[in-house]
Amino acid sequence: MKEFFTNIPLTVWVAFLLPLIGAIFVLGQWKGKVDSDRASFKEFMKEVRNDIKEMLRRLPSHTLAGGSPLQLTDLGRSISERLGAAALAQDMAPFLQAQTKEKKPYEIQEKCFDYVRHEYEPPDEVESLIKTCAYDHGIDLGQVLDVLAVELRDKLLAMRTPGESAEGPFRAPCPAAGESRPHKGLH
Repeated sequence: MKEFFTNIPLTVWVAFLLPLIGAIFVLGQWKGKVDSDRASFKEFMKEVRNDIKEMLRRLPSHTLAGGSPLQLTDLGRSISERLGAAALAQDMAPFLQAQTKEKKPYEIQEKCFDYVRHEYEPPDEVESLIKTCAYDHGIDLGQVLDVLAVELRDKLLAMRTPGESAEGPFRAPCPAAGESRPHKGLH
């Protein structure tokens, strides 16, 4: 058998090995592209998932009434009473007071929603009550947490000292749709 391999001319070996090496190289490139495409697709799906979550978050809530500032609906007030959300917010407010001291009301509201949804770890009995409220009213947990965020926002705003500016240096309300405000730009 050894003689068989030694009797094969070098040109035959080269003619056999070159296409084999080329095929392995092409296969390696193809695998690299597939892996790259898979990584890109995973990143794309993550972005789509985040976009969908953001769109769902912006859907009208059953517990919040639109307008400025956000207010609780009748359902929201009912959930607030059942949860004891005002008392929970009273307990949480001192923790966030220093973090929101220099913020404008909208920034405080955003901080409250972010805190309640991403950082707050309720005690087991409160977590159970939040889930029960969501189930009993056919809403998601986020809408129950929205109630708590609004109560927390209201507590933080109420805790401001009388001389502390709630709106910062610009107190003029935003113009309604179609209205224009005199422009005092820097020229």
